[in-house]
Order: sequence, then C-alpha cells, then structure tokens
Amino acid sequence: MKVSQVFFRSTLWLSLGVWVGSWGFFAFVVSRLAFRVLPGNVAGDVAGQLLQTLHYGGATLALVAAASAVALGRRGWVVALPLLLAAICVASELLLSPEVAALRPSAMGAEATEAKSLRFKYLHALSLGTFLLVHVVSIGLIVLHARIDARSMAEKSPG
Repeated sequence: MKVSQVFFRSTLWLSLGVWVGSWGFFAFVVSRLAFRVLPGNVAGDVAGQLLQTLHYGGATLALVAAASAVALGRRGWVVALPLLLAAICVASELLLSPEVAALRPSAMGAEATEAKSLRFKYLHALSLGTFLLVHVVSIGLIVLHARIDARSMAEKSPG
C-alpha cells in the first residue's frame, strides 16, 4: 500500500470518527446534561453555540471525508453523501438555527403566545430532525466505507 493511500485512508477514518463521535457525544451526553443542570434559557444558549461548532465542523469534516474518498479512487454515494450532508449542515446553521434562537425567548417567556410557541416547536423539531438525519447518514457512511475497505482487503489477501 502506498504512503498516499495510507494517508488518505487515515484522514478518511479520522474525519468520519471525529464527525460521528462529536455529534453522538453532543446528542447523548452534552445536551442532556446541559438541560438537566442548567436553567432552560442558559442550556438553550449553550446548545445553540455548540450546534454552531458542530454544524461548521461537520461540514468541514464531511468535505475532508469526500476529498479523501476521491483521493482513494472512490466514487458514487461515498462522495456524494458527505457533500450533501455538508450542505445540510451549513443550511441548518445559516437558515434554521438563527430562527430557532430568535423565537426561543418569545416562545418561552412571559410574552409567549400560542402561535410563537407552536412555531418554535415546529422549528425545533425540524432542527432536531435535521441533526438526526445528518448523524444517521454519517454513521451509514462509516458502514459504506468499511464495506469498501473489507472488500478491498479480501481481494488483496492470498487464497
């Protein structure tokens, strides 16, 4: 195996691992802990700031994964999916997150109306659904790349 292949395979797996791991850690540990121990408005602010990092970081890592896959000679879904997920991450951060953040104080505070609360719940559910979609599909990318690597190793092994 060439040094460049080792480099790009390592870069691919590192980018996928950091991406999936950080999103999973946020979903299953950080957000649950924040909303358990912090007041709701503070927990929401913390989650919003962390989501910004996750969205931009996820987009960057997705682009690294796609570029590494191309460098390894891979094509199709293993390249297209991370590009699509990068676009979804950026769109979520630029279009959805600001509206959720702007509505949260007026949907939860003393001046909350039913319309504002319903709009906030809808946008929050959309944001959560987008987050979960990106996370599940990024896990699927790990499976796809693992299958490609396993097939490649099986073809190279003697016997």
